[in-house]
Amino acid sequence: MNQKKIIVVLLVAIISSWYCNAKSQPTPTPSSKYPVPLIPGQRNAVHGWLILPLDQFLPNPNDPAQPVQAYFSHHTPEFPTDSPHDFQIIFLGTLTPLSSGENITYPIDLPYPPASELLQYEFTFTPPPPFSLNDLLSGQIKQLLGVVYNGSFDTPYEREAISVATLDIYELTTATYLNDSQSIQSYTSQRYLSYPRLGMGLPLPSGGQHHFYWAHEIHAVPDFDQVVHVVIDLDSCVCGNNATNGCSNDPTQYIPTVYQAASSWEIQGIPNDVEHRLLPETTPYIQATLVSNGLTCKAEVVEQIHCVLGPMFYEIC
Repeated sequence: MNQKKIIVVLLVAIISSWYCNAKSQPTPTPSSKYPVPLIPGQRNAVHGWLILPLDQFLPNPNDPAQPVQAYFSHHTPEFPTDSPHDFQIIFLGTLTPLSSGENITYPIDLPYPPASELLQYEFTFTPPPPFSLNDLLSGQIKQLLGVVYNGSFDTPYEREAISVATLDIYELTTATYLNDSQSIQSYTSQRYLSYPRLGMGLPLPSGGQHHFYWAHEIHAVPDFDQVVHVVIDLDSCVCGNNATNGCSNDPTQYIPTVYQAASSWEIQGIPNDVEHRLLPETTPYIQATLVSNGLTCKAEVVEQIHCVLGPMFYEIC
């Protein structure tokens, strides 16, 4: 084991000890915006997060501790009502590497876009001890200490801890309770939630082809949890036949809509099952329609980043 790995292992132990000794904080009244009560301290478990990095010029040789901007997807949700993981959650945040015992900070070893166009592998962040998902959903938890891995339980290779970091939560973009009732019908066509890869604070483009992460919209048992990387051709977008009054063919109007995080896209004509999920090998070029207003855009599916099967989301697709 090299020196950097030894330091990471030691810091993992320190983080676990810190969580165990931390005093509980007062929690607010459970949120009313979810269909189930968020009892403070409940849904307590180990909760991991898939890292989806945004466009940044990293690593920065002048600042190895520069935070990594990313979306973080709950890895993984589960349908059963007695599960502490029964939410599909995706939030925007930053990941900041911590210094080692020698007071040296190493940048997190990720394939950073745009220099690296593809992720190719799963990278995950996991706080070692359990914490309350309810407290995260209610906004009580805004920061987590944990370990960055170059994989997870569903990767075909043995994962390794590559860094210890602080995760700061900026915006909870998606938090959907997973109801396992058999009365809920699956969507007819594939639906994906969209998250732009554009770095925080950067101006929106005026056109061209641009990168997004799409997470399959989990809705009805058994479903599947998948994240793909797509490129949307902003110059191809037009209001379709079923467009609403809110749809516009003016790029200055529709591009901000396309860039809204968690926008739902429907790929009409492709059945909503795991066998017909979006893949670069089988569906490289698609037309997708915004559910909110009927805007239709052309897109290219360039890679699958993650996919597991429901209702427990443990088996690899």
